[in-house]
Amino acid sequence: MSTEQIENDETLIVEIPLTKPQEKIPEKSTASKTGIAALLAGLALIFGKLKFLLVFLKFGKFFGTALSMLITIGLYASAFGWRYGVGFVLLIFIHEMGHYITAKKIGLNVSAPVFIPFVGAFIAMKDQPVNAVDEAKVGLGGPVLGSLAALFCLLVGLEYNDGFSIALAYSGFLINIFNLIPVSPLDGGRIVAAISPKLWLIGIPVLAVSAFYFFNPIIILLLILGVYQAYKQWTSTDKTYYITAPKKRFIFGMIYFGLLLALGVGMAYIHSINPLI
Repeated sequence: MSTEQIENDETLIVEIPLTKPQEKIPEKSTASKTGIAALLAGLALIFGKLKFLLVFLKFGKFFGTALSMLITIGLYASAFGWRYGVGFVLLIFIHEMGHYITAKKIGLNVSAPVFIPFVGAFIAMKDQPVNAVDEAKVGLGGPVLGSLAALFCLLVGLEYNDGFSIALAYSGFLINIFNLIPVSPLDGGRIVAAISPKLWLIGIPVLAVSAFYFFNPIIILLLILGVYQAYKQWTSTDKTYYITAPKKRFIFGMIYFGLLLALGVGMAYIHSINPLI
């Protein structure tokens, strides 16, 4: 989940798809278009205060969740096949709804998810969390619900001996474990803000390795944002936002590291039964 502040106190929570399907390898031209689309969308996030992004957000609201979702499914389907297009987009949607439901529960005004093809999805938060605890709750909502959805795919795959569902589960695990990298503006960075922002010192090099491994322009831009966010936090004289009661810090830590462990075990298990994934 990545975020960037824009005018009118709106925040974007974005999911970055990382995996490619096992069934079909996209053509070189498709990969090139995907890279260009990712770069353009990333630049839009970086320069979020510019007017053209505000126009895009209003355009996204006009289109609505359903239409942007259908467009994204169609584009993924054209490259990777309909089964993957539908399944992968649904996993992203469920992850985003985890953020949406949690934000609504704590009283934050947020939009429904809007999809950006080959980049992910976002919800706009008009109301900002008042402290790191609320921010961590919103950050956890997506990975928790998204991981449960991926687990469901795995159970279906094992029950019916369906290799596609198992591969889709692996994609879902990877999406969520990536978003748990402990650096803002990813979900993990929001969560560890309530544990200790110092954990960003671990997240930044992990994200740097991810940027090298996946060679995704969006991840590189997220790395830049993460370094900037860490710099702002460490140079700020107001530390009250990050004050968290020890009990809550312990609970967040248990959930966060437990989820990381569960996702890692899930990915390792899938790879053990299908080394081609």
